Amino acid sequence: MSIGENLKKLRKNAGLTQEQLASSVGIKQCTLSQIERNTKPISLSLSVEMTKVLNCSLYDLIDKD
Repeated sequence: MSIGENLKKLRKNAGLTQEQLASSVGIKQCTLSQIERNTKPISLSLSVEMTKVLNCSLYDLIDKD
């Protein structure tokens, strides 16, 4: 899976909406939507912030399986 697909799965497993996760990491919901659709790249620093909110590892986010 792509980073966007992994992020969407992890977000849903955490019971968060796009708006809730975006607000938690300081970005707009539309930006998160673009990241989940793989139309906008995600920075390393934002990835780390998301893993903190989602209580997962960076590996969980970037794993291609």
